[in-house]
Amino acid sequence: MFMRLPLMLAASCELDTNSYKAMEVAGIPVLLLRDRQGQARAFLNSCPHRGAILSEGQGPATRFTCPYHGWTFGQDGKLAGYPLREAFGDVSDIRLTEFSTFESAGMVWVTLNPQPLVSPKAFFSGFDQLLDVFNLNDWTLLTRHELPGPNWKLCFDAHLDFYHLPVLHGRSFGPGMSPKAIYGYWGPHQRLSQPQNTKADIDDDINLFKLDPGHPDRWPLGSMMVGEWIIFPNVSINYFYRGGLGMLISQIIPGRRSDEAVTVQSYFVAGSPDESQHQAAAEQSAFLAHVVGDEDLPTSAGQQLAIQSGHFKEMILGRNEGGIQAFHGWIERVLETEDAELNELFAIEPGWRF
Repeated sequence: MFMRLPLMLAASCELDTNSYKAMEVAGIPVLLLRDRQGQARAFLNSCPHRGAILSEGQGPATRFTCPYHGWTFGQDGKLAGYPLREAFGDVSDIRLTEFSTFESAGMVWVTLNPQPLVSPKAFFSGFDQLLDVFNLNDWTLLTRHELPGPNWKLCFDAHLDFYHLPVLHGRSFGPGMSPKAIYGYWGPHQRLSQPQNTKADIDDDINLFKLDPGHPDRWPLGSMMVGEWIIFPNVSINYFYRGGLGMLISQIIPGRRSDEAVTVQSYFVAGSPDESQHQAAAEQSAFLAHVVGDEDLPTSAGQQLAIQSGHFKEMILGRNEGGIQAFHGWIERVLETEDAELNELFAIEPGWRF
């Protein structure tokens, strides 16, 4: 499935002109870059000579040289040079394998397939226009945590479930949290928010009761965007206010084995925070890594162990766990759909379904 759908692999603000980011997705090494013309591109991070990994980490770069034999490639993926040309032979037409890439809503999307099977228009059906309000082009990456876990679906289930908040997170942020959620569905994508049934003890920035219904043009952005935004199949976005406006983007990325995954937490801040704001945002980011890494993922690992035992036959999902039901329903639909019919599967009438 991860080689058939557009995947959000980076926020646009992560890639400056003439820079790159290397990563691994479901066992596939990927090289993201932004060329000198400002275009985002993605390649298989592998030298076509003998398969060695070209680059690791991220940073500025205009060329990529294989550490094995010194073959060098340009930002367009074309072979720019290689040692002992006269002795090796002419292979000047060799180039890196390029993946289909596009940018939308301040994010870089890649299909791990040279020939995309799903058009962006069908996949989003307008959902990216909502995400564009985040204006991710103008944020700054503050911290990143990579948290190992079990199967990616078990890891992602926790992002679709508010039912566990006051229990599993009872020693962190859970006390006083509601186990209820309002689920909004936009095709395979979702938004989770908590019902507000009181006018007290709610941050003014997100207190819907304090909004003037006669002047929606005056409503603060935070009130409209609060909650957890789910981008199918593996991305979660959350707003936070500690240390100024912050955003956590969580990418749950399958590993090389079915019982391995990594949750990549990238914490972004709006504008240029001062020293005190920077410290507060860094503490918020570390706290979120603790919540997921020390509370959510160990629980998911226990689920994995029970499933692999062969004695845990099925899960019980209640009506208040609709997000998980919708998520797994879409996984089944994608797996059952032929490549030629994927566009038709995702093309929906734009709008929310609750």
